[in-house]
Amino acid sequence: MSVVQAVKKYVTKMINESEPGYKIMLMDKETTSFVSVVLGMSEVMRQEVYMFERLDQTSSGENMSYLKCLVYIRPTRENIELLARELQKPRYGAYYIYFSNVISKSDVKLLAEADEHEVVRDIQELYADYQALAPHVFSLNMAVHSQGLKWATGSLQRAVQGVAGILFSLQYLPTIRYQSNSEMARSLAENIRQTILTEGSLYSNVDTEGGSLLLIMDRRDDPVTPLLHQWTYEAMVHELLGVNNGRVNLSHVQGVSDDLKEVVMSPTQDEFYAQSMYLNYGEIGQTIKDLMEDYQKKLSKQQKVESINDMKHFVESYPQFKKMSGTVSKHVTVVGELSRLVGTHNLLGVSECQQELVCGSDHSENFKRVYQLVTDPKVREVDAVVLVMLYALRHEGHPNNDVRGLINALRKRSVADHYIKLLSSLLDFGGAKARQSDLFGTMGVQDVSSIKKRLFKGLKGVDNVYTQHKPLLIETLMEIVKGRLREGAFPYCGHPPSSPSRPQNIIVFIVGGITYEETAAVHQFNTNNPGVRVILGGTTVHNSSSFLDSVERVMEGLPRKTLRI
Repeated sequence: MSVVQAVKKYVTKMINESEPGYKIMLMDKETTSFVSVVLGMSEVMRQEVYMFERLDQTSSGENMSYLKCLVYIRPTRENIELLARELQKPRYGAYYIYFSNVISKSDVKLLAEADEHEVVRDIQELYADYQALAPHVFSLNMAVHSQGLKWATGSLQRAVQGVAGILFSLQYLPTIRYQSNSEMARSLAENIRQTILTEGSLYSNVDTEGGSLLLIMDRRDDPVTPLLHQWTYEAMVHELLGVNNGRVNLSHVQGVSDDLKEVVMSPTQDEFYAQSMYLNYGEIGQTIKDLMEDYQKKLSKQQKVESINDMKHFVESYPQFKKMSGTVSKHVTVVGELSRLVGTHNLLGVSECQQELVCGSDHSENFKRVYQLVTDPKVREVDAVVLVMLYALRHEGHPNNDVRGLINALRKRSVADHYIKLLSSLLDFGGAKARQSDLFGTMGVQDVSSIKKRLFKGLKGVDNVYTQHKPLLIETLMEIVKGRLREGAFPYCGHPPSSPSRPQNIIVFIVGGITYEETAAVHQFNTNNPGVRVILGGTTVHNSSSFLDSVERVMEGLPRKTLRI
């Protein structure tokens, strides 16, 4: 069962186990996002759900005792208090309460005391306490997870609940390993292990075939992947437009129609997107072209209504035709805006330089190319800064390292001081002293100029883009499936298994967030290794902008050690 199927199963369970008749669904901000990324609201409403409400936005409105209320909320202190207040003055005839994780006995008692009108019919714990973004991807959608290099208040508990929810919903009882140089990874691993021991009764049908592994990693070990421009459709959309709870804001696009100002970009609700999210930039251009041609053929047939049978066929196929029309309009608009941004900001040239930096070894050529782009007014300020960051990470120990020369070039183009300070913070966050991996050595040094150009088909103006970089995560997964993951680098939490086996089910959780380059790489890894199933999750899903914001928050207030600017 995939993480998407797990969430859908729980939503269906909630709806089907209540009494027949119209219902209202009462959720909090987070559970609303859990449902909306896997199910369209119209799909839920077809199952007798009349309306949706937010628990934190309810008002003492009219009494609707003829409706049943399905409550699906996280078991937080705030939610318990709000629900108790709702039960003291109930607006609905019956309440079926579902918590997204384990609820304490004291909280159940508090709700029972509030239920003076005896409207609560059932209270259950479900374990969909995460956003299921794709069959193999989940996020806890945590805007802030740390304070300095320690878990922020409440964040450790939230991460434990989210990861434990994955394990309980999929019935995985895993061996747990964690990144040895990360205190945050260690504390998360220990707390999850304790939760499993405490709540062991929740395992009714444990998946033990082939064994399972929970691997907890830290974003600090690979600060490069979140900084790179990506060229798969999903990653490009998030990097250049931003995806929030499966939705993309296009209101800034010139001439966009009202119905396209915000669009759904979720593989669970858009069949075309599900099929094309891992295609590269050139391939998606050709795919959109094919989609439009198919639509035009069907449109010409729709216009030929000459008989009663033609009219009947038109009426029957109209909903599907209208849906296809919306799909075409949406993706043409999105790809058009991506194309405009790529051309306007010379992103192909920037990306090529990024790839040369992280996969190449020639310091002199790298510096020369970075300096050229940093001083190019067509290159965006943020792209110039990121190039300097990548240079600083890649050639941190090189004797001819000239980060200061590049910083002076940034200052000449009046780059904001906050970006300059952020460069120092990034080196403290993910520089050589902060990492346990040989980040650039494990990639394998390659000369970009000697590699055959990768042709991108179909989209005029795109000749080639370098996509050599492979995330550190894939190197780690290969070590797992080969049985070579070093215990010194990733120790066991608790006693190691007496007879270690290569796990068939691997859950990787990255403290500090994942990227869509990594989700695409895991998708490919699963395809290439049919005997292994990897699920990837993190505290959030980053693009370069959110990652740099996160680095700034994490390192704020800590003394700078690496670079005095």
